[in-house]
Amino acid sequence: MSESVRIALPKLFLWSEPSRFQEYPEALARAQAGRQYTRVEVERELFDVVPTLQFEHGAPRGKRTDGIVNLYGLERTGDRYRLNGLGLLHRASGRISVSEDGLRLGSLYRENPAAATWAEELARMIALREPRTRLILLLMAEGAELLAEFADTDPSSSIELRLSDGERLAIRWSGSDEFNTLLQQYAYGAIGPHWTNVLGIGRETSISLEGVVHGRPPSTNGLSTALRRSLTVFHDLGLFEGDADGWTLNNHTTARRLGACVVRSLGGGDQELTLTDDQAFTRALADTVDADGFVIVARLADRFGELLNVPAPERTVVFDTFVRGAMYHERLRIIERHPGQPRMGRGLFGETGSRRIRLDFHISEPHPAAVPKTSSSLDHARENTGEDL
Repeated sequence: MSESVRIALPKLFLWSEPSRFQEYPEALARAQAGRQYTRVEVERELFDVVPTLQFEHGAPRGKRTDGIVNLYGLERTGDRYRLNGLGLLHRASGRISVSEDGLRLGSLYRENPAAATWAEELARMIALREPRTRLILLLMAEGAELLAEFADTDPSSSIELRLSDGERLAIRWSGSDEFNTLLQQYAYGAIGPHWTNVLGIGRETSISLEGVVHGRPPSTNGLSTALRRSLTVFHDLGLFEGDADGWTLNNHTTARRLGACVVRSLGGGDQELTLTDDQAFTRALADTVDADGFVIVARLADRFGELLNVPAPERTVVFDTFVRGAMYHERLRIIERHPGQPRMGRGLFGETGSRRIRLDFHISEPHPAAVPKTSSSLDHARENTGEDL
């Protein structure tokens, strides 16, 4: 990777109304794994949009479907990259497919629309992947307060940040040049760990953030409206404390509901936020168990690894190592196994007959919170495989 990288950010749209953030997971819940869609098919079949507009040289489109752009991820365009949004859709050669992350979010919504699980997953993805929202959260992590109304408010009204030095940053419907200045200043943090890992860049890399049109800064048109939409997810999950005269981000609630990795990505790496393996497994189990007491093993493993800040490629071996150890010490017992469906991914220890399992687990004594964490499943996985994970 070169010492500098150019990244274009398209306009931020997101869903159509601040309180309808289920729009994305609801659409993805209709998606078919492995299918290649056209843009029109995404609008009509996934978003259930009736065509109302005729685009030149293109098929009829529906109103208020611009937010679909923010579902795409990182794309290479000539000598620069284009970071569209959350990476829940992949676009290649005019065809669109739903990513594994998109299918997971849709599955969470489809299985239980009334649960908070899908909203937490959406918030986690926004917090780790959406640059402009990440800038707000990064500034809040540094002590800034968010001044915003989240109910009965004109969606185009401005929002403000009272920065730690006492200055105020007004984010308006248009013309927020100061926001772009801070966005460039915090470029590496705003892009976030997910995309910097994909790009293979570190803090030493010079990042230039641009608009889609060459030579122009990122668009701020409708910025306050779009940010109110994304921030509403965090507000409604109870991750903000305070009121419209000054919201702060609660690190502990955020770590509990979204994972410590989110807080750490924003600079909140307090030791008290570090989970033991047992604590992470207990939380992952609570986050993924269904109404019948079953969990999909692949989903449980991914959530467990995420809570421990384990890189995605290593999560399977870390999970298997932990489960084997817990079974050996009789702290984990498999009560029932089920093959599930192939789309559920890998079964326990790679067994296709164990994609869905029901298990009993109890934390070792003394309680892990009372003793220092000297080793982890990741450490044991290194020892058992001889690999530098």
